[in-house]
Amino acid sequence: MSKNNNTQNVTVDLVITAHDMQDCLDECLASLTNQTYGHFRGYIIEDGSLDDTAAIAQRFAQTDERFSLFQTPGIGAAAARNFGMDKVDAPYFMLLDGDDIFHPTMLEQLVDAAVSTEADLVVCDMVQFVHDPTRAHEQRTYVAAPWSLKKSQLPDPSSADWKVHPWVNWHTIPGNLFAAFMGWPWDKLYRSAFIRKHDLRFPEDLSNSEDMLFTYEALVLADRIAVVDDALIDHRIERTGSVSSSRAREPLAFYEGLKRMRDFLQTLPSGEGNGAQNAWGALRQPFLNWAFDWTLWNIETLADPAVQAQLIKMLHDDQFALLELRAHNPAYFTGYPRTMARYASLLDDQPDLDANTGPLGALDQLPYGSFKPWCQANIVEKLAIKRRMRKNKPSEW
Repeated sequence: MSKNNNTQNVTVDLVITAHDMQDCLDECLASLTNQTYGHFRGYIIEDGSLDDTAAIAQRFAQTDERFSLFQTPGIGAAAARNFGMDKVDAPYFMLLDGDDIFHPTMLEQLVDAAVSTEADLVVCDMVQFVHDPTRAHEQRTYVAAPWSLKKSQLPDPSSADWKVHPWVNWHTIPGNLFAAFMGWPWDKLYRSAFIRKHDLRFPEDLSNSEDMLFTYEALVLADRIAVVDDALIDHRIERTGSVSSSRAREPLAFYEGLKRMRDFLQTLPSGEGNGAQNAWGALRQPFLNWAFDWTLWNIETLADPAVQAQLIKMLHDDQFALLELRAHNPAYFTGYPRTMARYASLLDDQPDLDANTGPLGALDQLPYGSFKPWCQANIVEKLAIKRRMRKNKPSEW
């Protein structure tokens, strides 16, 4: 139970979405029953599963009165989350995936931070593990994910300012807001009145990237974002049938999401976004650096080589116009250390393209910093590249 007397009776609503999760939902819900902070209601949104997911959810709803089961007819992740948010009437809520596992003190720590800082949002760290239903908890390998909460972009927690104001917003953050936090909703606690005030919803007409839009709109609009620098979630990866698999079916949905996020920033009314008068003027470069990085990631991680080649050609032909790659000097886009090397590698790997005529110009003139692509590296630099590949560092921040 929370040590903060002000949080003793604060209820948290948990929206838990699940689709075909019979091999992991039990562990997820069990981790919630083991929370040290017990004042929660769990709304399980079972969305058209074809396996025993509903039966597992029903069992928890029958044995623990804090859980309720709602079944929807396969409406999709965004609509299921919106359906769940419509049930929320507690002061705070979370949007959880039914395949993750939550540490016992997660709710206690997040609620304490929210109440003590009067934050609109609280973000925590996580670790990840590869899905394998044959392995028990103690047999898994849990790997830190330093890219999920980039502390280099946040204030120094030992600073005097942080001790007085232990929260950030996009106006006060020393680094890049889009880089500091990931655009997924499940590692965050939300103040319900804040979400209702801005009528934030998940767009239901996108096959993917809906999480990004909801989350980054919330982060930009938040007056106070508190951070709990502890890994409180075990995030499951490489599970067949996950929502992220939809990227293969509609590989350009990410770009539609980027366009909507840019439009949101450009039309943010005066007085919104921490009272700033010109959010786009302040956030343009951080957003474009992040958008370029995310575009590269979406291309790099496509499994279909033919589709990947199509998107690389689009990148070469400057068809991702909102990135403004021709409008700025390449140095403008060096907010992410490996961006130039990744861009050059994608273009150089396509024999049918003249990599030097891409939107950033000749490859040998790009500001690579410490991370040159293979095609531009000397022998010593190639050894360094191989060493990084072996270590497989998840972040270069």
